[in-house]
Amino acid sequence: MNIGILGCGTIGGGVLKMIDDFSAEKGIYVKKVFDLPSKKDMLGERFAATPDEVCLNDEIDVVVEALGGDKFPYECIIKALNSGKSVVTSNKEVVSLHLEEFYALAKEKGVYFLCEASVGGGIPLICSLIDSVNINNVSRIYGIINGTTNFILTKMAKENVSLDDALSEAKRLGFAEYDATADLEGLDMTRKICILSSIAYKGYVPYVNVYHYGITKVTPEILSDVKANGYTLKFVAESRLIDGKVKVSVEPCVVKADNPLANVNYEFNAVYYHCDRNDTLGFYGKGAGRFPTASAIVADVARIANGNGKYYFSNNGEFEVSNFFDAEYYVYKNGKGEFVNGITNPSDYEFVARLFKVED
Repeated sequence: MNIGILGCGTIGGGVLKMIDDFSAEKGIYVKKVFDLPSKKDMLGERFAATPDEVCLNDEIDVVVEALGGDKFPYECIIKALNSGKSVVTSNKEVVSLHLEEFYALAKEKGVYFLCEASVGGGIPLICSLIDSVNINNVSRIYGIINGTTNFILTKMAKENVSLDDALSEAKRLGFAEYDATADLEGLDMTRKICILSSIAYKGYVPYVNVYHYGITKVTPEILSDVKANGYTLKFVAESRLIDGKVKVSVEPCVVKADNPLANVNYEFNAVYYHCDRNDTLGFYGKGAGRFPTASAIVADVARIANGNGKYYFSNNGEFEVSNFFDAEYYVYKNGKGEFVNGITNPSDYEFVARLFKVED
């Protein structure tokens, strides 16, 4: 089976190396790689100067999209699917916007669209969720699904450093992009929780309607006050299906020490979802880094090679979305934190964090 890769940066380069390492054993080969001309010497005869050399190449069976962004990757994915090629992507932005369309087109063309790497790094989360929704009704999803921000909060809390210093270390280790705004403000996790929720609840959950509140206002003083109150601060994504509507948010949360999220530290992720027949299922692993994400892409490629990766999105329409503002919140103002029953406007305070309970 021949693979074409769009983008040979951190993730795409990791995919290239992993497939090359076992290509002879598995019979999976990288035929073409599209990237900037600066990569031509490194890629040699596999270098593709245009995406069409990958997406329209009759010798390529599967296209791996590792470009990032929306418009250009969207055009490439549509072109590849229309050309009868399966597509694997780690791009949570393009998946969260066009998930329904990609699955429908893959079904029409009789090929595969897989996006395991778009959520949770190397954790086999989406494939497990797909298996679960075939026999369960899923009603709740929650967890830490951004390794960058979890690394930052852990480092601040455990090593008493500033957010800027923790972010610099995350960049040095390859956990954070040069522009980490999407991570820090919660947009990355918003896209991910909407992908999971759309699959779990069998309808489209639009991320543009989701409340997200980032961690840029977190200070050592806030972390100290949270700790003094007996809690740990975590950046949590959660959604619930209630009476045909979805409550969803991405926001800092305070959790007790016995909460399973309290001990998820550094670049690790943890996700839980509630099933009516299989109770609660949990997943834990590295959510940031080159090879955890690349390994999830390669796992999808292997599923296609083995003929067991087909999934078509069940569309029950677009869900109405609301937030958790009626819950109990920790609010910080004038150098002091306290708990209040519900908030109206987060900007009324210096910082807000929802009280998160597993048993809610």
